Amino acid sequence: MKYLQKFSEIVLVLGLGGMVVMVFGNVVLRYGFSSGITFSEEVSRFIFVWITFLGAILAFAQRGHIAMESLTRRLPPATQRIVAIVSALLMLGCCVLMVIGGWNQTVINLANFAPVSGIPRGAIYAAAVAAGICLGGLILRDLWRLLRGASLDQFEQHSTTE
Repeated sequence: MKYLQKFSEIVLVLGLGGMVVMVFGNVVLRYGFSSGITFSEEVSRFIFVWITFLGAILAFAQRGHIAMESLTRRLPPATQRIVAIVSALLMLGCCVLMVIGGWNQTVINLANFAPVSGIPRGAIYAAAVAAGICLGGLILRDLWRLLRGASLDQFEQHSTTE
């Protein structure tokens, strides 16, 4: 799991670095030399969408998303577990919807190509499919641990979020 997280971090850094180089290079070329890189805006947009979804997956895996725990901490432990299970099931339902919707949009837009780069627009929506599957897997892992009696302390955020 640690290797997968490290790989994700490297992909995010490379994607963000590529975006910065393309956009900054395009700005310099436009204003300094009255030319530009024609595909940089399109490709940067595609990369931005992918790194946003990959970042969401990584943040979820590291428990970095914002959470409101002030109410659930005041509940009895058994109720906290029930709330955590219901929450996981609701998030899993959202992931299913994201995968279905993303898949439908990917299929619809595979024959629709970006005008400059020629990349199928379905590649943008495929990020939602990948994110839904990865997040769903992480949620299923957490749900399995909860159902097997894991401590709720494992599922708390790493930082104070209130």
